[in-house]
Amino acid sequence: TNLKDGDTVSLVTYAGNTRVVLPPTGLEKKADIFSAIEDLSAGGSTAMSSGMELAYELAEKQLAQDTISRVIVLSDGDANVGNTTHEDILKTIRGQVKEGVTLSTVGFGMGNYKDDLMEQLANKGNGNYYYVDGLSQAKRIFQEELGGTLEVIAKDVKVQVEFDPKQVKSYR
Repeated sequence: TNLKDGDTVSLVTYAGNTRVVLPPTGLEKKADIFSAIEDLSAGGSTAMSSGMELAYELAEKQLAQDTISRVIVLSDGDANVGNTTHEDILKTIRGQVKEGVTLSTVGFGMGNYKDDLMEQLANKGNGNYYYVDGLSQAKRIFQEELGGTLEVIAKDVKVQVEFDPKQVKSYR
């Protein structure tokens, strides 16, 4: 990825309870970062709003003039504890972009997956939205694409593509 020495990574979970799994940790401590990732597990209720607030607190502490600070939400988009409406969750990120913290989302899941919320969060957070539907897609996003999106080149650029059903048989 485009991460470099001096960059830090933090992990926050909001499944079951909201907590800091990994405080801001320099990339030179890769073993600590990988260990924290491997210890993550899914389960419990989903307090997305409070989890994002905690992630933003950590991101704000890392803000400096020459840094990029980004919150990346990995979720199925479900929120069932605390502020759970789309509007409540979008309010959480409105002021953060002005402060310099952007937000990207990576969606996982099927059945109850909340695609619209995940895309809205990324749009409001001046970030990117991805959906992972398999191992090869996950590898492509995390190894190739996500690292490149950490550099902010332009802000508030949105592209909407509409497929003509007469011309396109299927799309993902």
